[in-house]
Amino acid sequence: MKKKFFVIPLAVTLLAASIVGCSKEDSKPTESASTTGSASPAKSKDPVTLNVRLFGAENSHYRAVDPAIKEFEKRTKDTLNTTLNLTWTPPADYGTKQQLWLTAAEDFDLFVPWDKDKNAKDGALADLSKYFNNPQYPGLQKAFSPEYINDNKIFGKTFVIPITNAFMDMEGVYYRKDLLTKYSMKEISSYDDLYNYLDKVSQNEKDMVPFANYGNMAFFKLFTDINAQQLEGKVFPFTGGGNPKANYIYTQIAEDGKSVAGIAAYGDPASDWAKINPKYGLDYLMNQFNQAKRFNKFIPADTLTATTGTGKQNAAGFVTLSNFKGTEAGIKAKVPNAELGFWPIFKNNQELAPGKQSTDGKAWNFLAIPATSKKIDRTMEFLDWIFSKQENNDLFTYGIEGTNWQSVGTNQWKLPDGVDPAKNYMFPGYQLTWNPTLNRIPAGLSDQLQKYYDYQFKPESYKKNVLAGFTFDQEPVKNEIAKCNTVIQKYLPFLLSGFGEVNEHLSKMNADLKASGVDKIKEELKNQINTFLAQKK
Repeated sequence: MKKKFFVIPLAVTLLAASIVGCSKEDSKPTESASTTGSASPAKSKDPVTLNVRLFGAENSHYRAVDPAIKEFEKRTKDTLNTTLNLTWTPPADYGTKQQLWLTAAEDFDLFVPWDKDKNAKDGALADLSKYFNNPQYPGLQKAFSPEYINDNKIFGKTFVIPITNAFMDMEGVYYRKDLLTKYSMKEISSYDDLYNYLDKVSQNEKDMVPFANYGNMAFFKLFTDINAQQLEGKVFPFTGGGNPKANYIYTQIAEDGKSVAGIAAYGDPASDWAKINPKYGLDYLMNQFNQAKRFNKFIPADTLTATTGTGKQNAAGFVTLSNFKGTEAGIKAKVPNAELGFWPIFKNNQELAPGKQSTDGKAWNFLAIPATSKKIDRTMEFLDWIFSKQENNDLFTYGIEGTNWQSVGTNQWKLPDGVDPAKNYMFPGYQLTWNPTLNRIPAGLSDQLQKYYDYQFKPESYKKNVLAGFTFDQEPVKNEIAKCNTVIQKYLPFLLSGFGEVNEHLSKMNADLKASGVDKIKEELKNQINTFLAQKK
């Protein structure tokens, strides 16, 4: 499991629900034949309480959600007759606690499984296969195509429900366009442009931070291009789990796509990297770290320890498309005349090139039902209702229409006049409601931002990579991975924030990785990929 959801909470803003969706299937909003989905009968069922457990901290991930839940219960009193008991657990505790819930067979019915593969292997998750592609559940049938479900199976069964609305959230850099104008500089379209802009800010705007740190790995995905790496180079980084930048093993798939041609870890000798295309292997990696060192002077000096920022105004920073409007709103609240621009950092996004966005078809996040739940049918009927039509989905994603949000056109939304976004409804749709067929985007986007949303909305933007369908089973080397993850957490912040000497860090990291069993991980990974590719049709 990639645990893509881990990145999302770090970038949550006031408009985090706004990302547009995309999938291989038609992405027009769907309407169910029934107001509640035909899984619900014409008359009311016996009352039931569903215990739902999500992760989040108030005002960071969710806010003022009770009115929307009460509205759901009111709307469905005569059909679903379901009460929701929603429990939030802080992200720092969620992983540990969910294992305890499952082990103790606690009474809960729906949750976000952070260890889905292990949970499924342990028999802790209910098999939900029969609920999909089933006319009795028309909302689920329309919102979850057979291909989408198949791409997200575990051990050939549907133990998890994929929750995502796009197979990308375009990644890029926000920057102050008004400062570009002030210094008669051109729009940013390259890293050299970005460097020159940040340098000008550094020299002339002494009260500003030129580039905002992104946690303690300041530049995050800057200086990389995962789509070209996977589709053109057939090079795949492993095994960072929740943080893709924490991947430390590179694998080269042979040109015929039938085997692993090369494999190497951070700091391995050049001979180990020789069978990996240098454009997407060693040269790619060294450029990433050397660029971070080059740009280091533009980030806060205490980035490695003060990871939440300085409180000063930022002239630029990493941002995803879904969070751009929220970032802009936050800056304009303090600097009303500020104007923001967005520069995508990946080439295919810059060019809006079809078929150049790499995907494995896997969702960003997942829902699951414990195998011990006694209310599986009722839980799936609740989910069928959410996905049966846009109106139902909107209730949980955006809150109560007219109070928390307003519809604009057919697929846009905005805040009502006078609503304070800092106090308004907030719900992490990435944990419950996101889907490729039910989406809205923020109203008032520029033409260019609209084109970016359109790009990630179109199925033809995507191409499945050669490892689509592969999941690395980490169980045989879980102890080694745990040790190596500790090593990576020690060194990677220095490398991705540009502090210290690159080769010195890599050399020390490699020695610690070797001592932690990285070679065993490499061998296991290679064998699993080779087995997968040999069985691939």
